[in-house]
Amino acid sequence: MSERINDSFRFIIGCVIRTLGAVFTVMHRLRIRLVVYNQNRLTHEYKVSDQTPVRSYDNELEGLINSAAATKHGKLRFPITSGSTGTPKRVLFTKRRLRSLKLVFSDFYLRCCWSLSIKRTSLYVFSSLERDESLTSMLLEEARLPSYVSTLQAPYRVQCHSPLRGLRAKYGDTAVRLWILTLSNPGVLYSTNPSTMSTFFDELHSNWDFSSRLIRDWFRDRESFDPGVRRIARRIRSKGASDRVAAVSRCDNAPLLESFAPAVSTYICWTGGYVKPFLHRLEKYLPTTRYRAIPMYSMSTETVETIIDISRKSISFLPVATGVLYEFREEPSEAGKRRGGNADNHAPLLKPHQLEPGHEYSLIVSDNYGLRRYDTGDVFLCRKKVGDLPDLFFQRRRNLEYSFTGEKLTADQVTTVFETIRCSQSKSFSDKFLTCIPSQPAEDSVPHYKLVVIADQLRDGRLQTKLSESCDRLFGEINCEYKAKRESGRLGPVQLVCMERSAFLKLARVSESWETQFKFLPLYIQTWEAMKGQEQEQ
Repeated sequence: MSERINDSFRFIIGCVIRTLGAVFTVMHRLRIRLVVYNQNRLTHEYKVSDQTPVRSYDNELEGLINSAAATKHGKLRFPITSGSTGTPKRVLFTKRRLRSLKLVFSDFYLRCCWSLSIKRTSLYVFSSLERDESLTSMLLEEARLPSYVSTLQAPYRVQCHSPLRGLRAKYGDTAVRLWILTLSNPGVLYSTNPSTMSTFFDELHSNWDFSSRLIRDWFRDRESFDPGVRRIARRIRSKGASDRVAAVSRCDNAPLLESFAPAVSTYICWTGGYVKPFLHRLEKYLPTTRYRAIPMYSMSTETVETIIDISRKSISFLPVATGVLYEFREEPSEAGKRRGGNADNHAPLLKPHQLEPGHEYSLIVSDNYGLRRYDTGDVFLCRKKVGDLPDLFFQRRRNLEYSFTGEKLTADQVTTVFETIRCSQSKSFSDKFLTCIPSQPAEDSVPHYKLVVIADQLRDGRLQTKLSESCDRLFGEINCEYKAKRESGRLGPVQLVCMERSAFLKLARVSESWETQFKFLPLYIQTWEAMKGQEQEQ
């Protein structure tokens, strides 16, 4: 009976969400119409003029952030940043700013449910189950168990509370996630990084016996579980939960998602940048013939960069976030890059309506929390125009580059080489994560680059040799300075290293809550030796 009541409330919640989605869509359209007025207003409010310099993150910008913090009231938060930086940046968040970020996601999700006619709106988020000082963790933290209605719409919100912490300690995080998904049967899955979602499915398939132990024990004797666990189970159960639990408990191998969460029709994740291998892995578990993928809008810890716009089921990424002043600088052409230089610091700053389709631009932002013409280092492709606004698709980080002796190897070049390798070795590497790390051993005067494959050991020695030689040759073809330095002996050949994911995360100094904080990159700008030394110090 409780399952029917739960699903009746879920239906009502879904109706409310789609109705709100229609309202938020109208508000979104109004925001687009007023974007020029709002950008001009913010220019005056933030006192940005022709004399205001463009800054990367430095001591002066940190001083501006501290000055902004002095004008704010209430509890101030400074979440740690991630990605390509070796040192965390100090970014200011107030309670009000955290609320506004939650509203950005709610606005996006409500409009998706309305515009894309999502029927079952209950949402499961693959967030980290550990708490840290990341922005994602701050957005998800809760002091107590959410309300009954909240857990119907967002069953993932129960998983960090005390009754389930004991389950996680005994059965593991993957098992608890499987249990929640099987009982609640949500309609939409979400993870910021597709690697988080693909890792869950990988764990199910590689370690099914352990991952399914909680479901089996629950099926055999649910009354033996803690009363708090049983209470949570009653709150999130949906129609057919007992049948799904029984079916999953009888499986000898990991079942398809439709066996334990048949209502899932949609998943949302980040699709820009360097995540293609994980998107390929997800397609194995979530085939496009059955599941719809919705791309996530672009944001960093420092700022919201784009907002999703849905028109006739076509998705665009527009620079219309509330309170953000957007400016852009055009990236040099490929010919300009070959002549030297990654960016033209004297190129004029452009307003959003001045961008042209087919060109790449780096994003510069100002806000009310200390950022003044902050160069994000993020490069976007203007795909088309939506009215006067550019549709901006994230391409890469501009400042990911390493050079031992003038070769200036960039993440963009490395990505191109990895794509070539995946195409030529599709059976072995189409869904494997590859990265490149510079290395200069103390006992060897000749530096080199390590090609790191995140996988079990490659047992075929010939494949290892072929892969490292191909990578070395392709680096030379795409970067003439690399080729010259290899021929002169100033750079050594690429060396291949295989590592399991857990070992690599440890090497990269990633915490238990890596899902919220860590980004897999094609090129790391710390040397292998420095990373190893920091790992040993931990």
